[in-house]
Amino acid sequence: MPNSDLNRETGKGMKNCMTEQEFENLSGLIHSEFGILIRDGRMLSLHAKLAHRLSILGLASYSEYIDYLKDNRDKEIFNLASHITNNETFFLREANQYEALPAFLQEIKRHRQAAGQNIVHIISAGCSTGEEIYNLNIVNFESGLFAWNWKVALTGIDIDMPALKRAGKAVFGRNSFRNGMDEEFKRKYFHASDSGYRLKATYRANVAFRHGNILAPETFSGLEKADAIFCRNVFIYMSDEAIARAARNFHAALNDWGCLFVGSSETLIRKTGLFTPEYRDGVVVYRKQCAKR
Repeated sequence: MPNSDLNRETGKGMKNCMTEQEFENLSGLIHSEFGILIRDGRMLSLHAKLAHRLSILGLASYSEYIDYLKDNRDKEIFNLASHITNNETFFLREANQYEALPAFLQEIKRHRQAAGQNIVHIISAGCSTGEEIYNLNIVNFESGLFAWNWKVALTGIDIDMPALKRAGKAVFGRNSFRNGMDEEFKRKYFHASDSGYRLKATYRANVAFRHGNILAPETFSGLEKADAIFCRNVFIYMSDEAIARAARNFHAALNDWGCLFVGSSETLIRKTGLFTPEYRDGVVVYRKQCAKR
């Protein structure tokens, strides 16, 4: 889009308009760091997401911002991530997966018992503001499978630090319950307050959050091997190359019996050979492929 068009669409001559070359450089950097594809024609959208950041830093152009990123990568790269990522989430999103989860929890319990272990670990990758991981924990408690002498741990991972801080507070507004939630759900699991609905302590105690990039292997360093990883509605923004990179990290982070849940509009078919799709209870999950012994 020519700069004159961008000026007309963004207001009265904003000084930080993005050039085609700046868009190409920034979108390339975003893809290499986060795997997110920003396609041609999305320059205005990227400008809208980042213009405020340039204003905060007192920078006059996106070229200056690119130079700033190079000089301050460790500090600024995650600020960039916070501005470009989509934190769209709510409770019971794609509810059929939550309905199918108890059967998988039973399977996980059998595998752990056979291995002489009494721990269960589930990862929510791209956990955003926490609705998914807390929903998973509610399903776990309701299953009643791990009531005695079991340690159930859930880890939420996201690249957006402000979103993680909100997740840690576990306070949710009306928008988080827009999937037809009835009042009973709120009464049972939340305390109402002037600031919103706060999840009860029982369902928060075994949940931890970690700041990280799913494309970076070190993000999973030190974590207990996971029995299941949920990474839903994240891959829709990523290139096939980036999906394959994330899949390698998920494969390494999972137990041999582990499975990966993705969004209903996403697929790993023809993107990686590390997982095999299984269709169960109306849900497609991806089973970890293990090397033949």
